[in-house]
Amino acid sequence: MKVEAISNQIIKPSKKTPNDLRTLQLSVHDHMIAPVYVTAFLFYTKADSISQDHISHKLKTSLSETLTRFHPFAGRINGLTVDCNDEGAVFAEARVVDDECTLSGLIRSPDFESLQQLLPEAIPPTPTRPLLLVKSTYFQCGGMAIAICISHMVADATSLSSFVRSWTAMARGESDDSACPEFALTKIYPPANEAIKHPIDVDQADKKTRVTKRFVFVPSKIEDLRFKAASDAVPRPTRVQSVTSLIWRCVAASSEDTSRQKVLVQPANLRGKIPSLLSGNVIGNHFFSTLTFHGKGEVQISETVKELQDRAKELSLLVQGEEGSIGTKLVGELMGYASKLRCQNHEIYSVTSWCRLPLYDANFGWGTPVWVAGNVVLSSNNKTVLIDSKDGLGIEAWVTLHQEVMLLFEQNPDLLAFASPNA
Repeated sequence: MKVEAISNQIIKPSKKTPNDLRTLQLSVHDHMIAPVYVTAFLFYTKADSISQDHISHKLKTSLSETLTRFHPFAGRINGLTVDCNDEGAVFAEARVVDDECTLSGLIRSPDFESLQQLLPEAIPPTPTRPLLLVKSTYFQCGGMAIAICISHMVADATSLSSFVRSWTAMARGESDDSACPEFALTKIYPPANEAIKHPIDVDQADKKTRVTKRFVFVPSKIEDLRFKAASDAVPRPTRVQSVTSLIWRCVAASSEDTSRQKVLVQPANLRGKIPSLLSGNVIGNHFFSTLTFHGKGEVQISETVKELQDRAKELSLLVQGEEGSIGTKLVGELMGYASKLRCQNHEIYSVTSWCRLPLYDANFGWGTPVWVAGNVVLSSNNKTVLIDSKDGLGIEAWVTLHQEVMLLFEQNPDLLAFASPNA
């Protein structure tokens, strides 16, 4: 796919940020996040009645208006805070100049390298670079792709989804009071300090060996998988539990490194779990990562489902107790995990679920997306992102592994019994 740049500009908030909101204190949890971008790709078919110029104008003006609500996204990181200085977000535009590359063809058989060409160029993030970058790319067939990248230091996937919901409502000229953002993570977590930083560096040295591929689980296969994953302890596992357990089994079987204990990391959204402290519209990194350790032998799907269920119960107990101590307790647990993983010989895998995030509802005024993809740009190896299919019942898994591990993983008969590679 050949992509040609059209323009690259800075979009500032339509109204100046008030002086009392000019500084946002990062929480210690935000400060522990690796310097990566949380990214969503939204794909739209041709809107015959709307010109490209009109689309461009609407995206820019509505983004400017939305940034008045999400004012930290127009700022810059300044040490342990965000300087909400209205410096602005990047908005880039491009066109696909390859006659043979159509939107329908890309959706039918997407490859990760093509998706990378749809990203803005200001990657990776640095303290002086924008926290929000957007790129709209127009296909010759009339379709378009919108890539939205937000620094993980100020937003998780749920935060990104909230931003998209507010932006699209603004573009349609509708109010979205339900998505009024709350930048208040320091109500629960201690403020950031230099003594506590991200414990594991992003592995840039091995970037060339990484491979990211999509595996599609259709609804009927997920039902079969849920039946296989069921047990007396968990008679009806969820879609995410079942798919996560299968991927964990196949990844573990594909690794030839027997010297290190394998660990499954699964981030869990905390919104709604502590409603007395924070609303569901809180923006930032309001999640907690649970760990599941694998001993010797094969990973059993039903046993993993039971362990994931146990981790969820443990998390529910962890967020109970004195309100003022919950955040400190969560950070203490995370630091304990990080210390253990750093000091001992572990091989870490992460499976993150974006399922149930309403990204397929993102209507700027020309219809909802025909396809949504999501990932964490410049992430490390051994990461999987799960995202709903268009029907809301299937799941697409974007799996990133070392090249040699991927060669074994994508041929695993257990995986192929339930998932179709890039289908």
